[in-house]
Amino acid sequence: MTPTPRRVRQSLSWTATAAVWCSVLAAAVTVALDTVPGTIAPGTAAALGSLGAACAGSLMWRAAKRIEPGRRTTYQLMAAGIQTMAASFAAACWLPDAAGDAVAGSGFAAAVVLWALALLRLPDRGWAPQAVQRRLVDGSFVGLCVLFFAWTLFARPLFAQMRGPLGEGDLAIVIPGMMGVVMLGVGFTTTFRIQRWRRRHASAYLAVFAVHFTGLSTFVAWQWLRPEERVLWWSVAWVATCAALLGVTYLAARHQKPAPIDKPNYPGVHYTVMAGAGALAAATVLINGATRGALPLDAALLGLAAVGALGARLVLTYLDVRRVTGEATARQRRLSAIVGVASDTVLVLDEELTVTWHPEDSAWRPATDAGECLGASFLDLVHIDDRRHAEEDLHTLLNGLSHTGQVSLNVRVRDASRRWRHTETVVSDLRGRPQVRGLVARIEDVGARRSLETELARMAYSDPLTGLANRRALLQSLEDGVAAEEHQTALLLLDLDGFKNVNDTRGHDFGDELLVEVSRRIKELLRPTDVGARLGGDEFAILLRASRSEAVATAKALVDRLAEPYEFHDESTVFVTGSVGIATAAEGLGDPELLLRNADLALRAAKQAGKNRYATYDAEFDRVVRRKNELTQELRGAIDRDELHLVYQPVFSVSDRTIVGAEALMRWHHPRLGQVSPGEFIPAATESGLTQDLAVWTVNRAAEQLAQWHSAGIKAWISVNVSVKELHTALFATEVNTALIAAGVPAKRLVLEVTEHDFSHQMNTLIAQLGALRGAGVRIALDDFGSGYSSLGQLDRLPVDILKIDRDLIAKDDGGVGPLAAVTVALGRILGMEVIAEGVETDLQLNAMIAAQAPLVQGYLLAKPMDPDDLTRWLTEEPRALTTEPYGVPGPRDTPTDVPESEKS
Repeated sequence: MTPTPRRVRQSLSWTATAAVWCSVLAAAVTVALDTVPGTIAPGTAAALGSLGAACAGSLMWRAAKRIEPGRRTTYQLMAAGIQTMAASFAAACWLPDAAGDAVAGSGFAAAVVLWALALLRLPDRGWAPQAVQRRLVDGSFVGLCVLFFAWTLFARPLFAQMRGPLGEGDLAIVIPGMMGVVMLGVGFTTTFRIQRWRRRHASAYLAVFAVHFTGLSTFVAWQWLRPEERVLWWSVAWVATCAALLGVTYLAARHQKPAPIDKPNYPGVHYTVMAGAGALAAATVLINGATRGALPLDAALLGLAAVGALGARLVLTYLDVRRVTGEATARQRRLSAIVGVASDTVLVLDEELTVTWHPEDSAWRPATDAGECLGASFLDLVHIDDRRHAEEDLHTLLNGLSHTGQVSLNVRVRDASRRWRHTETVVSDLRGRPQVRGLVARIEDVGARRSLETELARMAYSDPLTGLANRRALLQSLEDGVAAEEHQTALLLLDLDGFKNVNDTRGHDFGDELLVEVSRRIKELLRPTDVGARLGGDEFAILLRASRSEAVATAKALVDRLAEPYEFHDESTVFVTGSVGIATAAEGLGDPELLLRNADLALRAAKQAGKNRYATYDAEFDRVVRRKNELTQELRGAIDRDELHLVYQPVFSVSDRTIVGAEALMRWHHPRLGQVSPGEFIPAATESGLTQDLAVWTVNRAAEQLAQWHSAGIKAWISVNVSVKELHTALFATEVNTALIAAGVPAKRLVLEVTEHDFSHQMNTLIAQLGALRGAGVRIALDDFGSGYSSLGQLDRLPVDILKIDRDLIAKDDGGVGPLAAVTVALGRILGMEVIAEGVETDLQLNAMIAAQAPLVQGYLLAKPMDPDDLTRWLTEEPRALTTEPYGVPGPRDTPTDVPESEKS
């Protein structure tokens, strides 16, 4: 298995722990063998101290595992230092004197190194090389200066007096002692340099120094043959200080929240300490030279070490300065590169609004008329029209009246090329920051954005083909006019007549040229206060700030101008006219959408009146359109709601004076609208495409009525009015046959009436459809004969069984008889067709038809349309329908004011 770094660390820690305890246990065994029972020898006290320190080190290592990983290493280094010192102390107990002293000195020195590393790392979560170097050099310098002072003036003379020349065993004490003083300096200076963990650091380095001092003192008392009691007490003190360091570790494990940087830095104190240490070393040299002469070698070496630490500090300072300078240069270059490609520039202003700083590498530079920037007033850089507002806002900022500490200025600023730039300038008050101490103006050139916004606005509110306003711009102008309560506002809607034919015959490019020319003619009539717009396709609008009479005059001029010929580059000439609808703000009731709708209704009225004209909004026309739209909507569900029913107007035989058939007429009774006239809903059904459904429904109801009559033995037929649109539908013949088969009645009992003028559309197709129906047994009637445009030659081709003479050929407005009535009856007889004279409303007309030998008659004089039950009852009782003198039928004989065709479906 490949060892992982974690396994390697665990193996090393277990190996080191085993070595420590082996050394301690060996010392305990060796001392126990040499100790007389009942006494405490110096070696015994030393062994007990190493045993207690080893226990404290092991517990501290275990407690360090509870600390977060970033700081755990620091306390593990302290624990390792304690165990190293304990193992070295124990080794001195069981090794020979010379070897024991060497091992003890090395172990003490190693412990000092471990503790120094721990103290250097304690302020950080990891190794920060630059920070560790500075702390180490500064602390070493202070510690070496203090050591140089103490050793040269006090410790060395005292040692020479008490011990004489240094021996090999003394080096195991002196060298670790000197290193401890240096470690003390490292901890002291580091405490002043850091801003967080300062209290914990002070506790740790004091506890570490106490462990080192008590442990070294125990070794000194043992080696220099002090009384057994003193060795014992120093051993107890050593174990106690180890326990104190263990307590510091437990506190660190308990309080692991990040320490806030709330402690001030003391650079003055730090450098004062270093200067004081240097002064102390210099004074030591002077005092020693004045009292003792030249420095001994060992003292000189300490002095050289202090000088070396100071030199190292100077080297680090030089490297730091060079590094910071390089970073600052890199940041400046990066800032210059960013500013150089940006549209922003930055100015720093003082309280007098004078420019004190400007980046050299910016993309552009503000300048006065004389080309100056630095030293010039900021207001001199601003356009004179924007200067007053800018000055007011800047003084508001200077007086502290801005809650956000900054103001925004939309001003024009002159650049070095004497060109005015549209800018958005944000000025921030940074007078309270020592790095700035002024106002910082960030100036962004928004000229390109303004141009783009203007172009987008133009595209959003104008027609790209004609350059006129579009629908959005027109509605905005309408809303502005309504909001301003401008009642002298009129709207003209224009639609070209026949423009689709131009597109179809000449192409869309030619149509676009025509629209451009139309827009040019519209612009010629516009005043500065008017707005011309293209709403889409060939629909235009003109918004006038004018009265009704002025709007009418403009519309008349517009119609005349548009009717003039259009000549194009290919020397072709096109004639196109226009229809105009007029609505005024007073009619729009203050609603732009309603005003637009009223103008559209007026335009529709102009179109229906024949085009190439203008029309004003008419409330009655509006009512008719609303009524028609409402009928169209309601008619779609009339069949499902069972609102429709049929009435029947009888057809009489002149020869036997009986009812031979009836014409089915549709009636509609709406629960809210009441009885709706066929003259209203039939045109609405035709425009909305509902005639197919109505025709099929009528055929089915007529077939059901024929089935009832057939069961009652009544042989009358029923005629149903259909249009060419239904006959051109292939499914209509199928629907008719299906209805007759389902009702079980002969096909000859059903008559389909087709109006004469419908035969002018697709004659061959219509003849084929009628022939198919006639072949199935259904009879065909030509309704309103004489009112259309069919020729006598075509009449012979038509598959028609019955001619229904139009009322206009039979009756005059004064109640008289038409001169062509007898001729038409004779024509039908010659062609072998049955003839029905419809619209008989007076006795004179009836007598004339009898005289002309018309076989069948129909009209209000004889019978009005009636419910199927009434007609069935009449047919069942078999009354004499016609009398000889005078001719008529029972019941009222009121002459109607409306023609029967208005009642037909």
